[in-house]
Amino acid sequence: MIKLQPDESYASLLSTHQITQAYIQPFIGYIPNNRPPVGLDDYLKLYLMITENKTFKIISKQPTYDYLVPHVYLTPKGVNLLKIIQDIPINPFLTGKFSDVIIRPEIKLMVDLLYKHRLIDFPLGLYQQFEAVVDGFCQDLKVRSKTRDFMSLKNHWDSSFGNSRKAYNRFEEAVLCNNPMFQVHSLLVSAEFMNVDDFSMDQKTFSPVTVEDMLRATSSKIIEAVWANNAENHTLGILSKQETTIRGFRSIRLIFFVAREDTDFTPFAESQLYTDVEPFVFREGKTSVAWSDITCMNSGVEPLVYGIESNFYDTNQNYIGMRLTTLKYSLIGPEYWVRFKYTNTTFKVEKSSY
Repeated sequence: MIKLQPDESYASLLSTHQITQAYIQPFIGYIPNNRPPVGLDDYLKLYLMITENKTFKIISKQPTYDYLVPHVYLTPKGVNLLKIIQDIPINPFLTGKFSDVIIRPEIKLMVDLLYKHRLIDFPLGLYQQFEAVVDGFCQDLKVRSKTRDFMSLKNHWDSSFGNSRKAYNRFEEAVLCNNPMFQVHSLLVSAEFMNVDDFSMDQKTFSPVTVEDMLRATSSKIIEAVWANNAENHTLGILSKQETTIRGFRSIRLIFFVAREDTDFTPFAESQLYTDVEPFVFREGKTSVAWSDITCMNSGVEPLVYGIESNFYDTNQNYIGMRLTTLKYSLIGPEYWVRFKYTNTTFKVEKSSY
């Protein structure tokens, strides 16, 4: 299993939340200032806590800061389990409000078994029975996590993510080797859909055209137009990835890496890249092509901060390693946790100068 470091996990989850817009009203049942959303990383930690240990004691007679009923206390493992149980019915990734979104296999298996063993609505006052049911759930999880079908699915999920990470690492290494300074810009090609297979009719051939077909066709035109003029717009490479929101929008995000020779910043609207892409930028109803931001930076959309843009990278800057890690996992990290319909990742290096 591929495990993320804390900073990688944080960047990937922050990006996941921004991309999917999952934790915004009215799509969630969380009460403001009540209990904060439980992160998907907490779910994965609980799964590993159960499957990698021989015991899973949740109740203690020794006083702790958390109690189940008077004079019956929760261990740290018990606290984590109860937190997850209480979160599942209102977690936007698990309530079915997300059309065609697939959650990480370990999390889905654990949640399915919590429902199967009726732990979601188990009366906590019956703590002795509760402890026995939890023990049965843990044993069931350990058995089912070692079936061939599940291990095959989990390995495929990790392998696909590993391939995305390798592709990004090769791309990043080539960029850094030849360009100590560069900027990153992001364009979002979006359309609303009710179902992943929604389609319209091609006006010339009368053949069905899905939302995905339309997004790919538009993205391909932009990629080719920008790359045809990369000598002038100084584009080093173009990345792409698919995204979806809980509001029902499907998108392809294009990410442009642009070389810089100096720090004489000018407004982004005066750049050659902006000029090359501008003919494609539009908004018609709920379909659009627009400059966008990435979680860890403003991508040239916002004003300068202290004279530089947060989408500017210089290998001689302070904390550049941390910033590059954040950028990488903001781009590839969300598909570590959730994917849209398919179990394969959608990250792709479309064009590269190297």
